Amino acid sequence: MSSNHMPTVLIVGAGLGGLSLGALLEKSNIPYVIFERAALVKPLGSAMSIGSTLLPIFQQMGIYDEIVATGKYVTHIHSHRESLEPYRPLDYRAVEEYTGYGQYIIARPDYYNIMLKQVPAHKVHFGHRVLNITEEDDKVTVHLSNNQTYKGDIIVGADGAHSAVRQHMYEQLKAKGLLPKEDRKDLPFSSTCLVGQTKVLDPKEFPIV
Repeated sequence: MSSNHMPTVLIVGAGLGGLSLGALLEKSNIPYVIFERAALVKPLGSAMSIGSTLLPIFQQMGIYDEIVATGKYVTHIHSHRESLEPYRPLDYRAVEEYTGYGQYIIARPDYYNIMLKQVPAHKVHFGHRVLNITEEDDKVTVHLSNNQTYKGDIIVGADGAHSAVRQHMYEQLKAKGLLPKEDRKDLPFSSTCLVGQTKVLDPKEFPIV
């Protein structure tokens, strides 16, 4: 690749990671295209905590005000065990004093929609499933289920736990005898997370709040 050549980035997956990367590349005027196997992505999940590690980036992207207005400002997070015993209280005030950035809770669907707006529609291809990935010299090509192919310089796997890009990498490493032992194991599921939301509760009826 010549020093003045602007690389084209192929992003597989239009979830939070893929869209966030696309938004950053869009801001930087770096060519890219996003492929998503689903015809329509339903942004699931409950909420995300966003603070001093991400907010400066959102400022550079020009979406800081929208993120802050959409999220809910928090100074503390109180966690409790099943027995209602307090567990790992978090106090964000010192971080805000040190960095100048507060902590916000934002619904994942809201964050997803903000990021989706940062990426031009013609650069996100929904219903495009990647079947194969081939490499030649310093180029990479994705082969899609609709018989289309796209060529680029860099490919990014943002397609979740069962990533097609990761599997392609694993196949190459396995053929060379370089695949780590841990990566040959099935994906472990060692915990269950149940998350819910509630309206404002009356402290007289619910003293824990």
